[in-house]
Amino acid sequence: MRCISIDMDGTLLTNEQTVSSENVNAIREAQSQDITVVLNTGRAYDGALKPLEGSGLTLPIICYNGAEIRSVEGEILHAIYLDDHQVHTVKDILDNESIYYQLFTNKGVFTHDYDGTIDLIIDMMRSSNPNLTEEELKVGAERQFESLSLKTVDNFDELLEDRELHVYKFLGFSSDKERLNRASSKADGVHQTVVTSSGKENLEINHENAQKGLALETFVAERGLNMKHTAAIGDNYNDLSMFRKAAYSIAMDNADQEIKQNVSFVTKSNEDDGVAHAIYKLMDEDLLST
Repeated sequence: MRCISIDMDGTLLTNEQTVSSENVNAIREAQSQDITVVLNTGRAYDGALKPLEGSGLTLPIICYNGAEIRSVEGEILHAIYLDDHQVHTVKDILDNESIYYQLFTNKGVFTHDYDGTIDLIIDMMRSSNPNLTEEELKVGAERQFESLSLKTVDNFDELLEDRELHVYKFLGFSSDKERLNRASSKADGVHQTVVTSSGKENLEINHENAQKGLALETFVAERGLNMKHTAAIGDNYNDLSMFRKAAYSIAMDNADQEIKQNVSFVTKSNEDDGVAHAIYKLMDEDLLST
């Protein structure tokens, strides 16, 4: 038995948040050859399922950067939350730096500013797709908001009073690099937290035991598999932990140069079916059996 762990945004998904037929076919081919394919994403579970609708793919999913592991049926197998001290300390840091953020919880993903979220998504889309019209940007941003299953609340403090609500991670955004770096440094100093990133203008804050690589190790071990028969495909800094753990690390061509420097090989971009090309290379060269 072998295993391939695949990131979603910037990796499996196109810039339009879809899964190409080539990627779907490659995953099915891998499954037919007794290879376990698991998604490994910073998204919440519902947000990870959305782009798969209509693809026919049924996959186990590691969510929230490794804070939650779900079976093919959606059963929660493992969950690692931030404790109350971590939550309130990190929240204060982000508030004090005036950084917009979302809360990823066991009851959904929350934002307190719908318009601000749409504007933020538009800014990110505009930087990577400069030829899109304002109307195309707005429609695309609204589609992405829906795909992420975001919920809007008036006040995070009131939300956190719910004792049955548990926080998996914070996702913060800012175009002010100095402000983002200060917040990242402060959050990294909070006891038992880890700070990663899935983009140039964001930071993701989890419990230190909630990392993609650690979750992949747990997933593989509980299925009687071996990490030496495991590959990881990704494009960003929150994928580095699974790159370090897997026997084969594959970076997308759209990844930063720093990401691509120390991987087993680089595949095509997320817009050019890079996941499919990586899977076929792994299978054609029988890399996961050695």
